[in-house]
Amino acid sequence: MSKDPVTLPSVENEIQVRFSDTDAMGHISSGSYAAFAEVGRAAFFKAVPEPREEIPWFVLVHLGLDFVSEGRFGQRFTLSTRVAKLSRKTLTFEQIVRADGEVACRLEVVLVAFDAEARKSIEVPSHWRLAE
Repeated sequence: MSKDPVTLPSVENEIQVRFSDTDAMGHISSGSYAAFAEVGRAAFFKAVPEPREEIPWFVLVHLGLDFVSEGRFGQRFTLSTRVAKLSRKTLTFEQIVRADGEVACRLEVVLVAFDAEARKSIEVPSHWRLAE
């Protein structure tokens, strides 16, 4: 049985930055950007228009961060998350963290669809599509 195509969503989040997200120099630490990105991915999967039980599990296989400009405590942080590439077994996300509207960090995140019981990769649902 063929399913109707599902266009994968893009999501935006406002990030609550805590003082503990900063390092000794007063800017947002690299590990905090990775944690911010998890917020966006959780929002993405919540926004996928499928019954929760039909969305496969995914595991992280690659996390790349490019720091563009300094982010500091007290700025307004936002995060955009979109699927940049969809392959047979992986989703590649582009995530952008902005501080007061300026790009602070770009992330490339690759997730592989995963069968938790069999402990092996599986295929991404074939009816999922990228936004045009």
